[in-house]
Amino acid sequence: MLSRAALWSLRNSGLERSLATRAICFPANGFACDTRAKPKGQGGELPNVTVIMTVYNGEQYVKLAVDSIVAQTYSDWELIVVDDASTDRTPDILARYRDSRIRTIRCETNRKQAACANLGISFARGKYIARLDSDDVALPDRLAVQVGFMEQHPDVVLVASAAYNIDEQGVRVGFRPGGLSDCDLKFRMVSSNPLVHSSVLYRTATAETLKGYREDEYYWFGEDYEFLSRLACLGKTCVLPEPLIEYRVHPMSISAGNVPGQGRQGESVARANLCRILGQNIDDEAWSAWWRFTMTRPGCSVKFTDLDVGSIASIALMLIERIPHDPGKRCGVPRLWARHALALAARRRNSLTTRARTALMGMSFRVGLATMFFH
Repeated sequence: MLSRAALWSLRNSGLERSLATRAICFPANGFACDTRAKPKGQGGELPNVTVIMTVYNGEQYVKLAVDSIVAQTYSDWELIVVDDASTDRTPDILARYRDSRIRTIRCETNRKQAACANLGISFARGKYIARLDSDDVALPDRLAVQVGFMEQHPDVVLVASAAYNIDEQGVRVGFRPGGLSDCDLKFRMVSSNPLVHSSVLYRTATAETLKGYREDEYYWFGEDYEFLSRLACLGKTCVLPEPLIEYRVHPMSISAGNVPGQGRQGESVARANLCRILGQNIDDEAWSAWWRFTMTRPGCSVKFTDLDVGSIASIALMLIERIPHDPGKRCGVPRLWARHALALAARRRNSLTTRARTALMGMSFRVGLATMFFH
């Protein structure tokens, strides 16, 4: 049986190089590899980018997704498509491609998205890994823009982008903004996942230190948020303002079909992110107050106690102190938190504890807001 450690070492072994010229099957692990692809160039040069796509019964959209990679203005890539035991025409569609840069891996049993992603990473040969879901579309300059950015910013481990929302027919129906700095992204990740997974590109070497996506059942519908959260801890991140992908919103997507599961897992990952940054655990009451606070907008009718407001202000102040940012560049997220918290505190200014008032004042000064409330 081929172990996980063996899979992760394939890319540096003679066995991996042999995959360029012959098919290989690992029945004990439940997948077979169609490896007609050869290393780029006659001299066996490695591609600069590996695009990883996982697919299950994706006959309706997978061709559009693959074609969008073939149409990239940046040509130094390989595409690894991991077919998770599809029972529709997906295998036939993938088999029609004769581009030597496209490799397909077919699982003989359904292994879920995280395991398929890890399988793709284990075969990746590029310096960078780009993700693209099988129902989304990469715009033609996606790889060129992101690779260029990463080459110019060696301290960045992950770059994503804004995205257009498209419907089942490919009509643009919305927009997911980008333009997030490293500090804004890290602030947001303690309450939600601000990244469109299909827009993400990261360094292969960095991803390998994390041993990939978590495959346990609890994270089946939130493995991207959990993995990207760990990845973001290893260096700087950026979400580019220009849209580089089209993100398809349709009833059959994984996210649309598992909203309750995503909600539970998202809250769990957000809490882990918060505790990781703070360097300490927080109790259930403080977490409940913080979670409700970040999930509501100022002026909403959600009720908070005096103790809740104190916990919220203390957590926000600690985050502002611990997440590196340029004091001269005001990050939007903590300023929003501060305004929201001050609005809550204004209703109970005479009943707040000294600890809560101190935290509110510290938070306000840190983000450059006036503190007339305290006078």
